Amino acid sequence: MSGGGLHHVTLVSSDAARSCRFYGSVLGLRLVKRTVSHEDPGTYHLCFGDGAGRPGTLLTLFPWQGVARGRRGACEAWRTSLRVPPGALGAWRRRLDAHGIAHSTRQLRFGETGLLFEDPDGALLALVEGPVVEDPAPGPALEWHAAGIPAEAAVQGLHDLVLTVREAAPIGELLCGVLGFAEIAREGCSTRLVGHAGPGGTITLDQAGPVARGRLGAGSIHHAAFRAPDAAAEDRMAAELLARYAISATVPKDRTYFRSVNFRSTCGLLLEIATDGPGFAIDEPLDRLGEKLALPPFLEARRGELEALLPRIASARALANDPFDRSETDKSA
Repeated sequence: MSGGGLHHVTLVSSDAARSCRFYGSVLGLRLVKRTVSHEDPGTYHLCFGDGAGRPGTLLTLFPWQGVARGRRGACEAWRTSLRVPPGALGAWRRRLDAHGIAHSTRQLRFGETGLLFEDPDGALLALVEGPVVEDPAPGPALEWHAAGIPAEAAVQGLHDLVLTVREAAPIGELLCGVLGFAEIAREGCSTRLVGHAGPGGTITLDQAGPVARGRLGAGSIHHAAFRAPDAAAEDRMAAELLARYAISATVPKDRTYFRSVNFRSTCGLLLEIATDGPGFAIDEPLDRLGEKLALPPFLEARRGELEALLPRIASARALANDPFDRSETDKSA
């Protein structure tokens, strides 16, 4: 079964406006969609990515206003790495310094160097230099540049997701057998899996042994989603999960911008399979993504109520051109 790597990674935030300024103004990602959780419409689902919000570039947020910090543990995703072009780390060190964001440069596994830091909620992030490789099915593209970030340093998309597990073999077999990854290297307790060379094509499994489970909260990775080219491929993946591992996925759900199924992995990790389409331009022009609250049809009648309930956040263009206020990073959750 051939998959397509990561579709998106979803983090839990404790402050919607603060997180938008961090990801939109500091890291320069585009807010490609401001919508809501279908199950909890009083909560935003905010989607950041490249100019067109293509799969593999997406980092999304569930802002649970005022939620307590999470606690890291086994059987969860610990660190999200974002890809930047070769030679860009120096510019990013200067940018993080200018915004008062603590960071360190470390030698990572598999010969990579990462610039490590945290978002305002403590989520572990890294910038890693990698080749500029087009996605296998890129879809429409749109250049997007935030103030102060030159094109030659801009984030290209997801690079690697580090999953900390008690045992690497069972989930590694699932990722390779059903979701289209292949093991390419091992180093110490880490295993590197690759689906493709483009954004979102890499997973690292860190085998931690008998570590306690974590607690979901601000700074946690809520779930990781993997790509399926279309609904038929997604159905085949769900069928293989059941046939090979007796894992039952949820019924397919229409998320407006993609179709999805969710399941718990062999170690209990919440995962999703999401289709590449129809994409974020289905209800907004490509050059106006993220400018308004987009609601699924079944919630449209509640627009006035939800607009009054949800906290105010800046538009995608305002975020891209607004200097980030350092003091926002110092507010405790």
